[in-house]
Amino acid sequence: MHAPSAHVTLSFFRYPWKERRWAMAQMYRMQAPLKQVEGLTFFKLLGTGGGTGYSFWPDLGTWALLGAWRDEQDARVFHATHSAHREFLAHADEVYTLHLRPYQSRGVWSGVNPFASGTPGDGPLAVLTRATIKPAFALPFWWRVGRVARSLQGRDGLLFTKGVGERPWVEQATFSVWRSTQDMQAFAHARGAMHAEAIARTRQSLGFREELYARFTVIGTTGTWHGADPVRGPKL
Repeated sequence: MHAPSAHVTLSFFRYPWKERRWAMAQMYRMQAPLKQVEGLTFFKLLGTGGGTGYSFWPDLGTWALLGAWRDEQDARVFHATHSAHREFLAHADEVYTLHLRPYQSRGVWSGVNPFASGTPGDGPLAVLTRATIKPAFALPFWWRVGRVARSLQGRDGLLFTKGVGERPWVEQATFSVWRSTQDMQAFAHARGAMHAEAIARTRQSLGFREELYARFTVIGTTGTWHGADPVRGPKL
């Protein structure tokens, strides 16, 4: 039986042109090795969308690995010593990892809810929203998502965001990090918010096969993204 995890990591890998074919192949090749990792109770290898990730077109230079762990120590050991992670590092130009403590999670991902619920901690807030979209609803959903991307630009309190997915267009997730709960709520729940509208209309039309919404406290980061840590500030 799957036990919800209280420690989650999300790593983003940025690859040069010459490594993009290798990176794409890992979506399949790394499935078996990751299933054998000690303490890794749930994982997803993810592609990303162009720009901030909310484009209809993929970003073939950026890939991601989400992991739910038995405990924080297992996660730290994997990122410090495991051969699979070292292989990712050897091919990537840049790697950025967020360590997350879930405190609210509802819904399912591949039939399970992998994240524990608890008490919010101090630090920035991360939000993950994912869904499996029925193919007939994909085009209207992505039309609305394009409006979401434009509404995110320059949003006060938004520290980092990227759209990710398992399969293009139909198995998608949005991930964002906010300075505070108030900043996130001002965007997500304001009257007429594009993000809320895209989800609500698809849900009302029974356009999702499954969906999950989770909130996390960011408890640590490693690495950089475009030369800086977008959550913690410049690396000294």
